[in-house]
Amino acid sequence: MTRKFSEARRAAFLRALAETGNQGIAAERAKVSRSWVQLHRATDPDFRQACLDAVAAAKVRLAKAAGRTPGWATGAGWATQGGEELIVRGTRSGTGRRVQIGRARLKQWTPRVEARFLGRLAACCNVKAACAAVGLTPASAYAHRQRWPRFAKAWDAAVREGHMRVEAALVAAACAALDPEEVPVEETIGPMNVDQAIHLLHMHKNRVHNIGKAPGRWRRPRTLDEVRESILKKLEAVASYHALEGEEEG
Repeated sequence: MTRKFSEARRAAFLRALAETGNQGIAAERAKVSRSWVQLHRATDPDFRQACLDAVAAAKVRLAKAAGRTPGWATGAGWATQGGEELIVRGTRSGTGRRVQIGRARLKQWTPRVEARFLGRLAACCNVKAACAAVGLTPASAYAHRQRWPRFAKAWDAAVREGHMRVEAALVAAACAALDPEEVPVEETIGPMNVDQAIHLLHMHKNRVHNIGKAPGRWRRPRTLDEVRESILKKLEAVASYHALEGEEEG
């Protein structure tokens, strides 16, 4: 390999490493082998330090992009490589973990999966159904939402759109029941009965219309002993109140 050729490949590798933080991905993009990288790191202190600096630069750049969706955060030219989707990994952990662009694994959230999920959510306002459409679980969806604020905003926008669709479908169904010949009912929200539609509207009324309280996390049902203790405490409080009133009257 000529010196000129080697310098060009070295520059291409370091540039890709500074954008991705991933040595393997950078080597593929620069069209050099991993053994070439390891050899130069072992024999050239300047190159080894340049690699460390490039990884640090990638970590800063990608960490700043943590509020965006993975597809946006990877930057121009890094959505795919070799026909496989690329995502940003490592933003959720502490500062000790490397933040880098890597290949998406099976059953993992990617820009394409996000788009399908959000499209289905905007159509039906149903998180469980939207997750089923992309083959992922609601638990993973909520975890992904927590990790990526920009995705959370897109989620909320999809819920608002889906909420309006469900409301419109209920109104259309009611009108069709009164005058079926005049008002055609549009089948846009999927198979859903009236009770399910009303339940969805109730679940999302706080997020969409700021009405009532936001749905809370699931709580374990109280045991009989816990219920009994709660009742006894309330009875004691009532007895204390009446005793205090008696003292004041006396």
